[in-house]
Amino acid sequence: MYHLGVPESQISELASEENMNTVPVYMPYITSYFMPRHDGDRPAVMPEGSVNIAFIGNFAESPTRDTVFTTEYSVRTAMEAVYTLLNVDRGVPEVFDSIYDIRQLLRAMYYMSDKKKLADQDMPLLEKLALKTGMRKIKKTWVEELLKEANLM
Repeated sequence: MYHLGVPESQISELASEENMNTVPVYMPYITSYFMPRHDGDRPAVMPEGSVNIAFIGNFAESPTRDTVFTTEYSVRTAMEAVYTLLNVDRGVPEVFDSIYDIRQLLRAMYYMSDKKKLADQDMPLLEKLALKTGMRKIKKTWVEELLKEANLM
């Protein structure tokens, strides 16, 4: 419970056998992550009106904008459950907004292109010419700084 943010002074009391109830179950097939789903297909981490039960893991529905099939999602659902059930006054960390951060996208592009600079990447002649023209237009701009920071220039 320490790594989930429960205060150390409460861990031994909350971890005692009279406060725990664990039910082992079978895991769903691996392909179930990728099956189409709708609202209500998965139980909420904290079902409405619940005071002593929570669901954790990739097959529980978290209200956050996160993606299943990641360790982060599993930990986030556990944090939501622990913080709510035990009244821990602590917020669950926000989901990292990498999809809205151009720097992360450029960094991903660099690694996906085998760490090659834009000028060194294999592309058709027409695209190479367009790239040269584009590079001249972005000289001394914020875009050029971003490309250099991402090792693409």
